[in-house]
Amino acid sequence: MTAPALVTSGPKRVRASDRALRIALKAIQDAGLPVDKVCVSGGQIEIHCGALEEKPTRKKDGGLKQW
Repeated sequence: MTAPALVTSGPKRVRASDRALRIALKAIQDAGLPVDKVCVSGGQIEIHCGALEEKPTRKKDGGLKQW
């Protein structure tokens, strides 16, 4: 007896999940990262985040004003 042949129906379609995208964007938002660009190609999602801007540091001058 021989083993049955494996029959494939062709390439399987893969699609990016709306839920997965929302979860990823929520996590990025919670981390405080800015999103520059989102690219969706088939089942692959690319999320490009921008750089964080540093807040200017305040001088510790004891509350004195400049003359």
